[in-house]
Amino acid sequence: MRLIVRSLFSALFSLCVFGLAHAAQVKSVTNDYHIDAAEPGIKLFVRQKMAEGNTQFTDDNIVLFIHGATAPSTCDFDLGFKDYSWADWMIDRGYVVYMFDKRNYGYSSREKAMEEPPARNKPVSRSYLVIRDIGAVVDHIRAKHKVQKVILIGWSWGAMTGGYYTSLHSDKVKKLVMYAPAYALPVHTNLGPGSGLQNKRKPYEFNYGLGAYRLASLAANTARWDGEIPVNDKLQYREAGVAEAFWAECLATDPTSNTRNPPSLRAPNGVLEDTFMQATGRRIWNASSIYVPTLVIAGEYDTWSFPEDRDSLLRDLTNAPAKKHVLIRDSSHFTLFEKPRFEFFSEIEKFLRE
Repeated sequence: MRLIVRSLFSALFSLCVFGLAHAAQVKSVTNDYHIDAAEPGIKLFVRQKMAEGNTQFTDDNIVLFIHGATAPSTCDFDLGFKDYSWADWMIDRGYVVYMFDKRNYGYSSREKAMEEPPARNKPVSRSYLVIRDIGAVVDHIRAKHKVQKVILIGWSWGAMTGGYYTSLHSDKVKKLVMYAPAYALPVHTNLGPGSGLQNKRKPYEFNYGLGAYRLASLAANTARWDGEIPVNDKLQYREAGVAEAFWAECLATDPTSNTRNPPSLRAPNGVLEDTFMQATGRRIWNASSIYVPTLVIAGEYDTWSFPEDRDSLLRDLTNAPAKKHVLIRDSSHFTLFEKPRFEFFSEIEKFLRE
């Protein structure tokens, strides 16, 4: 009954609050290009989207999206399926939107280890390296638009690396949104002790047999998504076709995806090593070093970000001048592609306007 009522409310909420905005969408312009990373030889893919003719650039209206562990930025935040582009939703509300691919993801540079069999190398794209990528993009935006700060919105590992970056560079961040962060739960059932990330012979050692990267398929991604939806009819939570559209756009960012059957995306394993450390009580950064207003937000049934993760994160945000926690009911780790997505987007925008 709660889900039925919730669905009716979400439909009415979307129609009343967002129907007019969608009917009067602004015309946007997209600019795709590459910038230099902090290290020589690495090129980072950047996408900028904004309203056509916009000339207003301030600390309050520039957003940088940070992608997560598996998929790169464009399929996450600018999905070309119906009205599922979060970037377009933000542009309609006056924001200038940036997104980028971390090293070894999407359209950014891939190192040699990504071209070899995974077992030949240890995990690539460790967090201490990708926060340098975040820094390169933040500094690029600041110089390009002559602003002091940008807004960071990170999803999943993007929330973790966004928090890590902000803990070192709060002076360059206006506000931080952490969507579905894992943080410091020492008994995380999916990422810590007893999971596939653990060396079974040495319980607190990462399973380096996983290698430099993993292969992710539509079937595996959808199975994970389905596993978080607590009803048999998955269409109660997500629209038909969105999972397939999302994955098709993700696969298009990897030129090798169609050389495998079934097609699959290469995803670096540095995130898994670092997250395993976090999920076995060994933090690689601490939220007490964040000095900007911070929103922590997640879906009710998320299994990457547990309530205990977010509770400890909120406890550690001792120096944030404002902190807020929002739970989106009847949604999963993939809230941005599910039926409550407009409520989710609205909660984030409300925080940015406060």
